[in-house]
Amino acid sequence: MADANGMRRALATLILLAAVLTASLSVGFGLASAELQSHPSVLATRHLRTHARSHRHRRHRRHGHHRKHHRHHARKHRRANARRSSATRASFDCTNVNLIPTSEDLEAIRSATICLVNRERSLHGERPLQVSGRLMRAAQGHSENMVAEDYFSHYGPSGDTPTSRMRAAGYIYSSGVGYEIGENIAWGTLGLSTPKAIVEAWMHSPGHRENILDAHYRDTGMGVVAALPRSFGNGQPGAIYTQDFGALIAG
Repeated sequence: MADANGMRRALATLILLAAVLTASLSVGFGLASAELQSHPSVLATRHLRTHARSHRHRRHRRHGHHRKHHRHHARKHRRANARRSSATRASFDCTNVNLIPTSEDLEAIRSATICLVNRERSLHGERPLQVSGRLMRAAQGHSENMVAEDYFSHYGPSGDTPTSRMRAAGYIYSSGVGYEIGENIAWGTLGLSTPKAIVEAWMHSPGHRENILDAHYRDTGMGVVAALPRSFGNGQPGAIYTQDFGALIAG
């Protein structure tokens, strides 16, 4: 009996050693792979919305169509939407969407990102946004400040906000003007820093998507820096984006 117990203990010890060795080999291989292949690309996003205007009232209609009649119209709408989608994609031939940002191509990056956003709006029946030089200044300034001050937020360390930045840039030009504004921000590394990757990430996030497709917005500005705040990205090359949205409502 003693010999049998001793053999069982020895066998258990061998199994434990084999498990530890296997785990060590797996971890070692994983580290080697990470070193050889570099770190995975990283992407992060945030959004914000605010407004100073009267409450919006939406009209709701009740439909009393017969179910069969409704299905017939639904099929027609789907076919029509598919045709419109193809036409919209063809009309918005966005270039440089897979370009990884560098300091030499930021104008092309900004244009590509705005083009992709406007294509999404058109695909969903909304009018394209118009580029505002004042919103461009507000957005670019915020991206540059996030890199310089090492943070990722809609609110700066000195207390600035999207509203204060848009006021400073002259977009919200008077305390008597109504407005509705929004802001999307994102940073990404390597292949996840391209305009295509950033807009796809925004469109898969409900809050960012809502900003992009909001029917009330009329103007936009895009700010991009081909660098990251030093605390982000694990030292990898990347870029940080700010898109500002706005609509002004006269007194």
